[in-house]
Amino acid sequence: MNKKIKLAFLVLLVVGFAIVSIIVILQAQGYAFDWQKNEVFKTGGVYVKTAESGADVFIDDAYISKTDGFTREILAQKMLAGTHAVKVQKEGYFTWEKNLVVEEQMVAKAQNIVLFPNNTTFESKISNISSIYNIIGQNFLILKNTGDLIVVNSNTKEEQAVLSAAKLKEVGKIKTVTFSSDQKKALIVSTAGIYYLLEINGARSQITVLKDLDKTAEGVVWDGDITLNYISKNKLYSLNVSSKKKELVKEEAVTAFARHSEGLYTMEEGILIRTNTFTKGVEILTKDAFAFKKNSKYELKIIEGRIFLTEDNKVFYYYNGKTKSLTKALESSSEINYKTLSDKVIFITDYGIWLMLLKDYESPFFKKAESFILLSKFSQKITDIVWVADDYFAATINGKIKINEIDNRDKINSFELTGDGYSKLWFDSNNKSLLVLKGSDLYESTKLVP
Repeated sequence: MNKKIKLAFLVLLVVGFAIVSIIVILQAQGYAFDWQKNEVFKTGGVYVKTAESGADVFIDDAYISKTDGFTREILAQKMLAGTHAVKVQKEGYFTWEKNLVVEEQMVAKAQNIVLFPNNTTFESKISNISSIYNIIGQNFLILKNTGDLIVVNSNTKEEQAVLSAAKLKEVGKIKTVTFSSDQKKALIVSTAGIYYLLEINGARSQITVLKDLDKTAEGVVWDGDITLNYISKNKLYSLNVSSKKKELVKEEAVTAFARHSEGLYTMEEGILIRTNTFTKGVEILTKDAFAFKKNSKYELKIIEGRIFLTEDNKVFYYYNGKTKSLTKALESSSEINYKTLSDKVIFITDYGIWLMLLKDYESPFFKKAESFILLSKFSQKITDIVWVADDYFAATINGKIKINEIDNRDKINSFELTGDGYSKLWFDSNNKSLLVLKGSDLYESTKLVP
């Protein structure tokens, strides 16, 4: 081989290496070459992560791979920019499907996918229930059809007698029950407007009338283990339920109040004020006076550190610290219910489900913190709601249970569980199961999430 041929061969090797290197670099940076059009174009990717292993992932009906038992994730690369149909399925589970938009040199993420079993069954745990109140975790305060009041652990079914039907007879029909922070006391309000203190101690439980709380008392709430705060004739009071000592907390006229950490929040002449309970320092939080309506009941609520003013519990006004104002956030013809989960809150109005974010998210389907997002609207009223996973909740709609995601890109995946006639929901985080009230029985589902 002469020198010219050797040189030509070397040049070809160098050029070939350069071309291959360029192609590799371009591909690594998300570029591809269209041989038909003879042009370079940019690509993107799709990232899928599931809570379960062994799930099959399809993109545009083409099988990609199966999630393994370690990372449970898949990255599909060199995807053309545009909308791609992603499907995740596993035998025995509902299928998750969504159209994701892939952008050039970007990865569309679906990283919190939970597949729910499509054969969920329910087992009866507790029967003959007249009313039920969740104390904490698996423990419930239950009024039996016999008129007896008991505490039951839904897991062990262990029952503790609290009050006999004879002792409870004087209370009459119960309107509301709220528990102290140590869960050892309960404030019971009868439909007659009488306040009772229930000290829960098994067979030695006692119930007494709180005589200092009459029909002028409004917004009665627990402040710790032994103290109740309430408004009476526009004055804010505290009542020690052990010593029965009553104290005036605020001399100024108070329309609504709330306690949170070291702060006492009060509405005084339409202005929101925060008082530090230790330093006694006062901070005016709103610039303009709020216009209260006559014959409406107002309450201040602190939800995960955020301030709300509620009107008849049907209108929620949100406090915006930047504008120093209260603005209407949610409105319903019936009482608004809500459930929190560390960094987000979900609300239910008549037919709608709303999500409020407590922090900014990187996820593309979320907005900024403190924004309210309408997730779903239904033709029937929603009666109860509970979180079942980080990005999933269960709701009772017309007596049926539906599990929904909060990823509102494209359609929201919704899965209906078997059965109907359900009214209230709780989630058992230990057993990863739903506790549901149906008629006079409490049922528990089989395991829902990994």
